[in-house]
Order: sequence, then C-alpha cells, then structure tokens
Amino acid sequence: MKRLLRQLALKPSTTVALLFSSFAANILALVPAIFVILVLNRYVTYGVDATLVTLAAAALFAIVFEFVFRRIRYNTATKVDFDAQDQLNNRVFVRVARSKLSFLARIPASTLRGLFGGIEQLRAAYSPASICSFLDAPFSLLFIFVLYLISPPLSLVTAIVIGALALIILMQFNGLRELGRSINKVSTLKGQLASNAIETPETLRVFDLTGFVQKKSEKVFNALNELQSRLLSRQDLTQTTIKAFSGVLTVAVITVGAVLVVDGQLDIGEMIGANILAARALTPIVTLCQQTESWRRADQAKQTIDDFERVPFEKMDGSAFERYSGKLDLREITFNYPVRETPVIEKLSLSLDSGEVLCVTGANGSGKTTLANLIVGLLEPSEGYVSVDGVNLKQLSLEWWRKQLIYLPQEPKFLEGSIRENFLAFDNEITDAQIRGLLTDVGLEEEIDKSIGGLDEVLNTSGSSLSLGVRRRLALARALINKGRIAILDEPTEGIDAKGASHVYDVMSNLSKEGITLIICSHDTDILNGAHHVLDLDEEERPIMRTVSY
Repeated sequence: MKRLLRQLALKPSTTVALLFSSFAANILALVPAIFVILVLNRYVTYGVDATLVTLAAAALFAIVFEFVFRRIRYNTATKVDFDAQDQLNNRVFVRVARSKLSFLARIPASTLRGLFGGIEQLRAAYSPASICSFLDAPFSLLFIFVLYLISPPLSLVTAIVIGALALIILMQFNGLRELGRSINKVSTLKGQLASNAIETPETLRVFDLTGFVQKKSEKVFNALNELQSRLLSRQDLTQTTIKAFSGVLTVAVITVGAVLVVDGQLDIGEMIGANILAARALTPIVTLCQQTESWRRADQAKQTIDDFERVPFEKMDGSAFERYSGKLDLREITFNYPVRETPVIEKLSLSLDSGEVLCVTGANGSGKTTLANLIVGLLEPSEGYVSVDGVNLKQLSLEWWRKQLIYLPQEPKFLEGSIRENFLAFDNEITDAQIRGLLTDVGLEEEIDKSIGGLDEVLNTSGSSLSLGVRRRLALARALINKGRIAILDEPTEGIDAKGASHVYDVMSNLSKEGITLIICSHDTDILNGAHHVLDLDEEERPIMRTVSY
C-alpha cells in the first residue's frame, strides 16, 4: 500500500482525476438507497404515479452516470505505470541476458524464473481494478456517515460489524502466509522432479530409477495436495466468513432498525435504505482487506527484483579496433570461483601471434572451459588481464570483441525456434543458401535435408533433442557466421564420429590457412599434432605454453 500511495503522490494530475471520478461515482452510489427511502415513504404512502416516475428516472440517470464515472476512472488508472511496470519485463530480461556471468551463476535458476512470475504479481497487485478498489475503500466512511445522518445507532452497528470482519480477514491472511511459503517450497521440488522425468528419460529407464523417482514424487505430490487442500479450505473459510458477516450485518441492521421503527425513531423506508447503505459500506472494506495480501506478495516480489537489478551488467561500451589482427596475450591471469579454496587458473601468461594454433589440454576441472570463458569475456580474471592487440580487454567493447570471435562452447545451446531462426538471430541478412553452405562445411546439409522440417526443424529444449555430435557441428556452423580473426573451440570433436570429425578438422584447417588464430581445448591427438603450441593445465607447477617442434 505504501508503494501505491508513493506512486500516486508522484503523479498529482492523474491522482486528482482518479479522486474526482471516485468521489463522483461514490456520491452517485448513494442514489439507490435514497431512491428506496423516497419510494417507500412517499409513493407507497401517497400513491402518486408521477412521483414514482420522477424518482425512477432520476435514479436511472444517476446509475448511468455512476457507470460512466467508474469507466472513466478505470481508463485513467490504466495510464498509471507503477514502478515502470510496462518496461519491467524488458528490464529484467535485459538484466538476465546482459549481467556478468560470474554473478548470474550464483543465482539459482528457479529464482531467475521466479523474477518473471514476480512481475506478473506486481502487475496484478497494482492493476487498474486494484487501484480502483483502493480508491473506493475510504468512501465506506461516506456511506457510514450518511447512515449516521439517518440513524446513529445503525451506523454504529454497521461500523462494529465491518471492523470485526476486517480484523478477522486480516488475521486469516496472516495465517495463510506460512502455508503459502510451504506450498512454494514444495512446488519447487515438484518442478525439479518434473524436470527429471522430462529431461532425463534415458537415465530413468536404463538405470531403473523410475521407481525411486516415483516414490519421491509421490511424497512430494501428496504433501503438495495436502498443503493445497489446506489452502483451499482456508480460502473457503474466508469467503464463507465474508458471506456470513454480510448476513449478520443485514440481520443486525434490520433488527436494530425494527426496534427504532417501533419506537418511532425511524420509518420503514429509512430502515430499508439503511440496510442498502450498510451493504455498500461493507463491500469496499472487504475488497481492500483481500487486496492487502496481494500487495504484500507484490512488495516481496519487487524487493527481489530490486535486489536482482543490482547485479552488474557486462561492460558493453569501450574502444574498438577498425581491424583486429588476431594477436592475443594473457598477462598473469588468475581466476577462482567463490566455491573453491584455490584458484582454477593462477598466474597464467602466454602470447599468441595472429594465425597461430594453441591446443589447451587438461583433466576435467583443470580450467579449460574457464580459460575459454575468460578470453571470450564471460568471466573476468581476479588478477591480470587479457590483452587484445596490446590493449586490455577491459578497455574494449565486449560487443565489438565478440564479433571478432568464432566461438564454440563446450555445451552448445540454441534458442527455442527453427534452425533458420537460430542462424538469422546471428545475422538477419543471411540467406538459406549461405546457411546451407555453412551446414555443408560441417557435414550436416544432407542430415538436415533428410529431417522432416529441414531448415524449419524446431530446436526444442535448447537443442538437447539433437545428438551431441550433431549439436556440436550445428553450433560450429552457427559460429562460422562471424568472420572473426580468432576462433575459440571448446572440445570441438567430443562426441562426434570419425566422419563428422573429419569435417571439423577441415574447418579448423581452413581457418588456420586463412590466418585465423585458433585456441582449441581438446585431447584429440589429431588436433594436438596440428597445433603450434600446447598448454597443459594439469602441470603441477605454473602451466607454461610450450611450442611444438616438427
């Protein structure tokens, strides 16, 4: 609620328009009750038809104008962009896509996915309808005040019933919070189990893990069902309580009103009108109480988003060369992940001239992929720096730098979409003929043509449905779109058969002949035999690049 008030204060002209339309609509909302009082007290008493026609026409006129003012208010509320929510999806997406990988990797994937769900929570909590409900709430006092003018005892009864109901609703919502947190935790476990079933079907079947996962999932599903049943029961309790108190309010107003009628302090028309006013006073307060929980969740979501927006961006601006030669130096590079006690790479230095081929070897976890990520600019060294044609990479534009690279990651991923769309994402002017040429270079043209969709074949789940060998070669073809001066290939022949590997060798050979600098992370002896330099990250002492003599 504080955020809503703060945002309204920042938009005075819009707020004034909202308040005016709310005031007009709620003043007009008094008319039906006044109409009932006048009809029962005048028309029923005197039976003058002209009086009834006049009263009915005036009431209908007021109802139409109330409708108009409420629509005007809603349309005004749609123009209120609280916390720039209209741009929030885009801001969060850009932050996810452009944040420094070393920071982003520390955030669980479930939290990142939850950011977008949080945006929808914000949108729902501060929707135009919610804003209108908030603005209606203070006018409950108007209805109670008019009720006081008719009968102070009835206004007191109404205020007591509404206050008691509001207190009960808020207490019930407080009890739901812990239950909601438990449901979120169990739902996360359910999502993880669903991912196991969807993303690891071979593992479940071959290693007969279906029973194990099923037992675990049954416990999670049963727990989730139990929690959701409790949640639904609590929600039904709240709704039933609201309906019950609505009935209690009617009974209380009519009972006290009847006593006042008998005592001559009130007439029948005023009693019925008072009952209508009491009901109108109740509705906005109930809606406001129900809204408070969504505001609380929205505030939590906004806090999470604000925390995430402090994650630093990659540095995309900087210098750029008109032409990059392909020369690369590493100067005393040290890097360590937060979860490790010792550096993955320590005091590593090397120098590559344009057109040279470096093969990086080492056991799993020795730092091959980390080294590739440091050169690409996905990670930043703790000490030392990467030098590009004699200039510190930190001074260069990463956007420019990555256009100089032909990069094949160890775990190739693709965008959700067709093969053609994945290539067009890199170069929106590339033609089908050029795509087929790249596929021919890596030996995939015939295989793609044999598929049902051809270039329109959709790559689901980041391309994981493709075999590793096909995925690697397709990623290599995609990387070749960049006419860069340095190629960084992480395990380019891993998981590829001999025929497919021969195409990869040809690609690397052609790149070398074109004078492109190659950095290849691999244990492939054919690649080792063709390298100018070898860097073994398994060396106990500080790894040193060694030149291969032929």
